[in-house]
Amino acid sequence: MDVVDSRVERILRAAASAPSVYNTQPWQVEVTGRTVVLRADPARQLHHCDPDGREMLISCGAFLFNARAAARRESLSPAVRVLPERDDPLLVATMRLDPGPAPNTDELELAVAIARRRTSRVPFDDQPLFTDVLMDIRQSARDEGADLRPIQPSEPVRAEVMGLVRRAEALAAEDPAARGEELAWTATDADRADGIPAELLGPAAVDDGAPVRRFLASRGSAQFEQHSTMALLSTPGDSPRDWVAAGQALERVLLVAITYFVHASFATTVLENPTTRHDLRRVLSLDEAPQILMRLGYSSLSRHTPRRAEEEITRGAAHGLRSG
Repeated sequence: MDVVDSRVERILRAAASAPSVYNTQPWQVEVTGRTVVLRADPARQLHHCDPDGREMLISCGAFLFNARAAARRESLSPAVRVLPERDDPLLVATMRLDPGPAPNTDELELAVAIARRRTSRVPFDDQPLFTDVLMDIRQSARDEGADLRPIQPSEPVRAEVMGLVRRAEALAAEDPAARGEELAWTATDADRADGIPAELLGPAAVDDGAPVRRFLASRGSAQFEQHSTMALLSTPGDSPRDWVAAGQALERVLLVAITYFVHASFATTVLENPTTRHDLRRVLSLDEAPQILMRLGYSSLSRHTPRRAEEEITRGAAHGLRSG
């Protein structure tokens, strides 16, 4: 039987809903037969803030997880090989789509959550996550080989973490190249298919202790919550393979979170500076490599950031998949 083109289109559309640093969407795909090839797009890498491509590969990992989840919704079984070619550093993964069983309830729930997930930069309800919700979200990170370390409002270390966040943001604000990269991808025009539009940057927090990132182009100010849950996603190692794994774990975390009406926003600057990244690891007594710092909480639904059209991310693709 033929697997119709519309299945592949739906998988790629869902995959492209993944979060990425500054909404750069640093991915390209090729589809040949039943194989999807995912590559990083160096033209969309933040070469100053992300010179090693760590955040670029985390973003691609989130794309890959969405593709896996969307494939299961289509009753396809994705067989994934991550970083299959050492001499091709931009080749993130290959995914072979074979006919599979119908998705189970958990798989369907994850796939449906893709359309509901979005980053929320507005104030959250002033409360930590419920214990059972946090347990499920933490388990979702472990399911992808990562760990999620909560940083609750009651922990004394929380103030140290926020101090490092603000220090990293202050250092970046003094760096012309860092400022230039941020401003190139934020407060973007309404008709752009990438970057973060001005209206989605959210207001600046009036309190230094608020667990939210500050953008140079933020409009206005607001009182943010003090008691939402913060969490750090970490991986056993700090290699490109770990970065792709971190992206897959991140997206599973976010999809499970949204099934509980929990939203997230990110504080990436503290992990882009080698000194504050090291200090964050020390403050939290981490044995693993820190990859993503986020705040998690209950909030109203926000708009999606824009996305590039499928034809913009697909190169030379033959969209027919044939089984057998």
